Amino acid sequence: MLGHTKKPHINKVLSLHVEHLDKPMSVDEFIAECFGDLPQWAITLRGLRNREGLTQKDLGEIIGVEQTNISKMERGKRQIGKNIAMRIAKAFGIDYRLFL
Repeated sequence: MLGHTKKPHINKVLSLHVEHLDKPMSVDEFIAECFGDLPQWAITLRGLRNREGLTQKDLGEIIGVEQTNISKMERGKRQIGKNIAMRIAKAFGIDYRLFL
């Protein structure tokens, strides 16, 4: 298997957070630790897409946006405008304001 396609072993993933078991962590702290300084709308977009089992290309075709732009949105490198937010919201059946 190629190195870049290997999924991390679950014990390795769990060991990354073992040091935090002795103190409580808020949801915001956990998200910040996992995703760094990504905007909430970027995390939401990636989460929704993954939940539905869509690739970036699939989502791009559904909402009429290039795959590269979906990637930039998920990495927080491209803002999501109101028009695109409304298309994303319609595709997932949610409120578009989550992306603004």
